[in-house]
Amino acid sequence: MISIYSERMGSCSRVVEGTCQWNVRSRDDWVQRSGVGLDEQETLYDMGIEAEEYFRDYASKDDGRNEGFDSDEGVGPDDVLRMEFNTPDEAKSFYNNYSRLKGFSTRQGRKVTNTAGDIVRYTFVCNRQGYREKKWLQMANRKREHKIMTRCGCLAEMRIKRKDGSGKWYVSRFVDEHNHELASGKFVDYLRSHRRLSEVEIAQMTSLREVGISIPKIYESFAAQLGGFNLVTFTKQDMYNEVRRQRELQNGDVSAAIRYLEGVSRVDNRIFWRYKVGSENNLCDLFWSDGRSQFDYAIFGDVLAFDATYGRNKYNLPVVVFSGVNHHNQTCVFGCAMVSCETQESYIWVLRQFLECMEGKAPKAVITDGDTSMRNAIRHVFPETHHRLCAWHLLRNATSNICDSRFTQLFRHCMLADMEVDEFEAQWEAMLDECGVREVEWVKDLYRKKTAWATAYIRGQFFAGIRTTSRCESLHAKLGRFVESRYGVLEFVTNFQRCIDFLRDNEDELEFRSWYGTPVLQTEFVELEKDGWTKYTREMFWRFREALKRPEKKWEVLRQNVGNKFSCTCLRMESFGLPCLHILAVLVRLDYTIIPNTLVLRRWSKIAKLHYGLNCTRNETQEQTTTYRSRLGAFAQLCTRLGRVACMSDEDFKYYSHKVLTDTICLEIKNGLRPPEDVGLTAEEQRVKDPISVRTKGTGRLSQASASTGKKRRKCSNCGRLGHRRTRCPNRAGQEGGQPCVGVNKRVRGTQVVQEDAPSNNPEAVSLGDL
Repeated sequence: MISIYSERMGSCSRVVEGTCQWNVRSRDDWVQRSGVGLDEQETLYDMGIEAEEYFRDYASKDDGRNEGFDSDEGVGPDDVLRMEFNTPDEAKSFYNNYSRLKGFSTRQGRKVTNTAGDIVRYTFVCNRQGYREKKWLQMANRKREHKIMTRCGCLAEMRIKRKDGSGKWYVSRFVDEHNHELASGKFVDYLRSHRRLSEVEIAQMTSLREVGISIPKIYESFAAQLGGFNLVTFTKQDMYNEVRRQRELQNGDVSAAIRYLEGVSRVDNRIFWRYKVGSENNLCDLFWSDGRSQFDYAIFGDVLAFDATYGRNKYNLPVVVFSGVNHHNQTCVFGCAMVSCETQESYIWVLRQFLECMEGKAPKAVITDGDTSMRNAIRHVFPETHHRLCAWHLLRNATSNICDSRFTQLFRHCMLADMEVDEFEAQWEAMLDECGVREVEWVKDLYRKKTAWATAYIRGQFFAGIRTTSRCESLHAKLGRFVESRYGVLEFVTNFQRCIDFLRDNEDELEFRSWYGTPVLQTEFVELEKDGWTKYTREMFWRFREALKRPEKKWEVLRQNVGNKFSCTCLRMESFGLPCLHILAVLVRLDYTIIPNTLVLRRWSKIAKLHYGLNCTRNETQEQTTTYRSRLGAFAQLCTRLGRVACMSDEDFKYYSHKVLTDTICLEIKNGLRPPEDVGLTAEEQRVKDPISVRTKGTGRLSQASASTGKKRRKCSNCGRLGHRRTRCPNRAGQEGGQPCVGVNKRVRGTQVVQEDAPSNNPEAVSLGDL
């Protein structure tokens, strides 16, 4: 048994039965005595290893560089003055380790250069050296509370100079006296220079953030792994700082996003992206769509819905999501765009990129909220496309412009009821007379646009059952689970793709449920119901079966013997793609036991995606996806098996964690998922700057500082000023003493917050002129 005792540091470590149990002080003391270099120390710390076994390997090594250090004596000022270092970083690391043992924190002080501009002297000081500058203490327009003062003029420092010829650095001055109390052992980890995350912890934090877990929850996860919050050697703020540092290392938010898309293109060769810059080379507009989205559009792109959402990135750029409906009546995403302004020019550029991405295929119908810029852009890029206005927005405008519940009720009936044109005209006239709104200009303008919203006029036009942009609103709500307002372009793009993957996983589940099992037959038309299950997906089969039960008014059904085609004057088949009750009644009368193929719209069928040809065949893409998932499942089982045994001991856990992390980074660089740190940007990437924060149509009255961060400013409920709360109001003391408080606004409860992604209650939010 070996015992090592350090008098100056007051620490003791023992090697019992071949196992070293080093505490923090003995460990760092041994680092100096054994000559472990900076790079080796950083490697150990990055691995999160206390390095007992590593120090044990150095126990018998001594290169004689720092002679005079006896293992039974501590490190004193005279010992430090005889030390030499190969690099300034090595000296900085030593002084930081020394300060950890003593109980203070360090920072770099002055640097002195010679006439040639080379640095010849470094000074490392206690972090409590000096005093806070008076200009910060006397600032008149201060908005935030002063931070606690920590500087007290401490003179402790270590100064190193470079030797002539050898290039080594020696300690020329060492002051070990402090004019303040030193921190005890349990508080040392809270000092700034001693708080840090290892590479393993950074990798774990990054992977958890990629799946949408917040920093506070990740911090709790680390505490659970280590056995308590007191054992976590960093704070939540350190984690936020690390996230910010990673963003800065990306050499620009937009450049990093472009590199990410380029990396994805090595896996998905059909991914499409375009961007546009402004006069100052700042990003203005960005559009992208992956291969799966393009494949879905080729099948389900007959109906397109898109709407802008706000507050999804730190630049306040509106996000436009292009979506549709797949054969499970589920929302599918065709592409996404970020625009700097909601102008006609921006929407025209985005729609042109969308059209180019989809190989020139324009949708047959488009549903929007009626924004003027959108409407003009659609008319310019998709001249043959039928544009339908959102029924929900129309009803909201009717409520805000005509404050009459009876009018809203009658207007809703006129808009959504399934009737002939003559019947619609008669009911519209009756509504005008009953409500007395015949001369209202808003109502006149609404009537002129009747072909864009009245069911009587758009019957027979296929809209896949979409009458509102509520699917877009629902998609925006799902998107809010994956992105935050403080995200940059890179984080938004990566997390948006995660959101799409989530939706596609739901589609795979619905695909399975459509093929698995058989339904309980509930109608008297057993054969037709059974045949409907074999042809339609589960969601569409339920709608088909409802048509077998639902009573309807009388319509005329026409049958063409040539081609076995059926048509009905209700035009349900043309509008929604499912046979109406009237056609089904004719099939029953004609003793049909199966549904004719002319009545089965392929986009609603189980075989919607089978045998569909593209330039890049779906079979190849599907095989690649299937192969990837098979490999992923098999490899995950191997990793689980490795994890069970590697986590049995702390030594194995740390070793294999570092090894897996290192190999993963190498593979990410190899496959283009992570750019090498030593690879410079191309000229094209270097010229693209981050976008400028914008003020959108949905943005409330926030200050410029708040608009750039997406956060509201604090407002005092006592004096009405920004930047502090009621509890810290400077006028509070005067008010409590019985004196009137200057500038008090009664009944003030804070700033007004505008929910950017929710419909506004302002009657002018969406006027009819915008429709």
